Amino acid sequence: MTERSVVQVTLWNSPYLGNFMSSELVLAGAVRARFGLGTHFVLEHGAEDQPWLAELDAAGVTWSVLPARRRAHRAHLDAVVHEHGAMLVHSHFTVADRVASSAAAAIGVPCVWHIRTGFNGYPLAQRAKDLLKMRIVARRRVARIIAVSPWLAEFAVRRGAPRERIETVPDAIVIERFAQPPDRGAARERFGLDADADVVLCMGWWPDVKGVDVLVDALQLVADRHPAINALLVGEEQMRSFLAQRLPTRPPWLRTSSFVSDSAWLFAAADIFVSASRHEGQSSAIGEALACGLPVVMSDIHGTAGWGAAPHILTFPSEDHRALAVRLEQLLAESPEVRAAAGAEDRNWLLEHFALDIWCERVCAIYEELL
Repeated sequence: MTERSVVQVTLWNSPYLGNFMSSELVLAGAVRARFGLGTHFVLEHGAEDQPWLAELDAAGVTWSVLPARRRAHRAHLDAVVHEHGAMLVHSHFTVADRVASSAAAAIGVPCVWHIRTGFNGYPLAQRAKDLLKMRIVARRRVARIIAVSPWLAEFAVRRGAPRERIETVPDAIVIERFAQPPDRGAARERFGLDADADVVLCMGWWPDVKGVDVLVDALQLVADRHPAINALLVGEEQMRSFLAQRLPTRPPWLRTSSFVSDSAWLFAAADIFVSASRHEGQSSAIGEALACGLPVVMSDIHGTAGWGAAPHILTFPSEDHRALAVRLEQLLAESPEVRAAAGAEDRNWLLEHFALDIWCERVCAIYEELL
């Protein structure tokens, strides 16, 4: 007899597992221990040759990859829910929400939608789509909607989702990924950073949203007074093109890196982490920086507000590069010992509030009610 399963429509095809899929693997273990159910991951087209598939196999889960053609998605999910004895379908990142709810409804099992991102503004075209998705599909075919932050929960209500089915469950941080950080010197050598520099790290893969221009403008002010500063910006071609237009002549303090499979190397190389985002669902990168004991400066947007309770986190008004520069200079004026002590307190706070066991318990409690 086919093992009964929870089907996780993760739509993941990145070149690394990251915090998201690492969390999902831990959840799969909790689901088996608590409910005796397996887990089947539905991955996005392009995941076929990723090296981390071996980790999924080693964890005892099954997986499949959506076809490239969107019209074929429903047939694939119908086959998956039958073949793997789906008891619940959990859809992530919104793209496959409607087809996942249809596949779940066809066999009479609960469907969960998981909202991790939203958007600034609310254009007419999106409102029209939501008339169908949130006001009709969500009310008829979705048992729970999980939002990773309170603002996304309220945003879902504003879009028409039934409030009584929405639960706010912040994402966990897989702190264990950073238990043994790489050597600081080796990390700096890997990314071409000066050995004795004050290194500011920022994720810039979506430069407009991530506020790369805000960070660059702030660093230009800071670098005039702190020549030992280096900035490490992480992203791919979109970020590189953005920087080439913004900074035709690359300043001596700027370094860039593509994504790496083990982000612990990035944090090991850094002294300060900056999130200058104009918009976030929650921001796992801030949590990962806290897990590594780094001081964090972040914009005061709704999506990162949950991190603001950390004892030593610093904020600045979104879009205000001068205020960001002041915060950076505030941290640069502190001794490494003071920054390390503050980082240790922030890491302990993270363990108390964003540990994996807390997150797994909250998600499993939702599953238990639905199952």
